[in-house]
Amino acid sequence: MLGILMMTFFMTLISLKMNIYILIYLIFFMFIYMILKFHFYSFFTFISLNLGLDKYSYCLLLLSFWLFVLMLLASLNLKLLYFDMLSLIISIMLFFLVFCFMSLTFFMFYFYFECSVLPVFILIYGWGYQPERVFSSLYFFFYTLVSSLPLLLLILWMENLYGYFYFGCLLNLVNVYIYLFFIVSFLVKLPMFFFHLWLPSAHVEAPTMGSMVLAGVMLKLGGYGLIRVLYLFTDLVIYYSYFFISISLLGSVYVSLFCVFQTDFKVLIAYSSVSHMSLVICGLMTLTSYGYFGSLYLMLSHGLVSSGLFYLIGCLFDRFGSRSMFLMKGLINFMPSYMMFFFFLIVSNMSCPPSLNLISEIFICFSLLLWSKLTLFFFFFSLFFSACAMVNFFSFICHGGFSNLLICMDSGLLREFLGFFMHLFPLYMFILNLNFFV
Repeated sequence: MLGILMMTFFMTLISLKMNIYILIYLIFFMFIYMILKFHFYSFFTFISLNLGLDKYSYCLLLLSFWLFVLMLLASLNLKLLYFDMLSLIISIMLFFLVFCFMSLTFFMFYFYFECSVLPVFILIYGWGYQPERVFSSLYFFFYTLVSSLPLLLLILWMENLYGYFYFGCLLNLVNVYIYLFFIVSFLVKLPMFFFHLWLPSAHVEAPTMGSMVLAGVMLKLGGYGLIRVLYLFTDLVIYYSYFFISISLLGSVYVSLFCVFQTDFKVLIAYSSVSHMSLVICGLMTLTSYGYFGSLYLMLSHGLVSSGLFYLIGCLFDRFGSRSMFLMKGLINFMPSYMMFFFFLIVSNMSCPPSLNLISEIFICFSLLLWSKLTLFFFFFSLFFSACAMVNFFSFICHGGFSNLLICMDSGLLREFLGFFMHLFPLYMFILNLNFFV
């Protein structure tokens, strides 16, 4: 545990003077070290200095290391100003996320939870594409900061009341206001429907690696927070789950239908993320083992798929200078290998076998059917409209008459194909060993 923290800390300090390739190798080495070192014979392992891991934090920590390697690979595509500063910000973000997932106290978790927002804010503000990034970054920053202020006050109140407030405290709180204040910060972070307005604007204005980390890891902090908090309010979750599940399912149907009519690729993928995260909320609110495992699987698979789609759209944006569906057509004639990887990412987002998305949505469907049979109707239409949007997305790019933007085109770089493969490889390999999560 201490080795991981010290490696991350020193990597952050020397990242300004470090070659970008060495930074990639170091983070990959830390990923391998995490897999080889930690084993789960008990609920928490390697507890020291209020730090520890269980299966949820372990899986999300592995996802963070993996996606940060891919983020650095994606940043090599861009000839950015202040590239050394960018690698420093990425290292700081990884440092905060490692502490966030390893913390065992609510206050430390909240502190690093909020600290991780700051590097994303700087990424959008400093390296975004358009002048609107100023408004979007401030909107994202204050939306998440204001929503989590009640959580901070409640954590301090609980610390003062009990003298300690750790994960695993055997409490059963029955105050509805405390319950709502505790979970609203995580629902905004996920985001739940009605709280999702910051997400499309942040994604559209963010650079490619900003969108990758936002969709891949930052949204998962909300789901991880709900996993840590909901057991404190077991009776209230059972009593009020109909409210959150109903809004999430209706929102998922509405947002997936809205995706069908989108013409901007980044907005489409961002709204697809809202639809998938609504299913995570539904799975967690049922308080069943099916729901929890399905939500964990969906967070991992969505992190890989949405990050891969944002990376691919970023690569195309570098070549075309546009994200419009109407300007990119007929690419299968010019970039067949690109479109093959694009096809795999699209069908994974549609939950086709043998991707991890399929298992996750089956588990969540089981948990919702145990909760109420009526949810099948909304669940079906959510997945159906989402699949329609993805088919529309794929067919617009691949087929049709090509535009004059394709006059000077390459068919893809080897580094980009490596990035696509590294997004897809864990997605299809995890399904061979689902015991890894249990």
